Amino acid sequence: MMRLLPFASIVLMLGLTPPPGAPVTITSCRGGITSIELTEIASYDVTLHNGSAKSVDEVKLSARYGRHEKRASFDVKLALAPGADLNQHVRRNVAGGLFSNWSDQNDCFVDFVHFTDGTSWTAPSR
Repeated sequence: MMRLLPFASIVLMLGLTPPPGAPVTITSCRGGITSIELTEIASYDVTLHNGSAKSVDEVKLSARYGRHEKRASFDVKLALAPGADLNQHVRRNVAGGLFSNWSDQNDCFVDFVHFTDGTSWTAPSR
């Protein structure tokens, strides 16, 4: 009789490891892009959750917008304890145009996390 191994066992036997999840996640991302005189302004209210066992002092995040997969990137310096949530408003000018969109649900991503112990985490390429 053949015994089937669970998928996780096969992955470990082959030496493959699944990509680690982000230590900080975005639980809410409200906002969007407004256009004023050919200047697009990205403005979002983001809720971050630190799911790791380490304190965080920097998070780089991005929000996807527009028809051509544009990204508004933000570098947030903060103090985020393990298990804590933080509401953060981020805003910046992005490439000019006439695009405007506002939503309670956006495609927002954690791209990089820096911990207070000097280590960091970088998201896999998309």
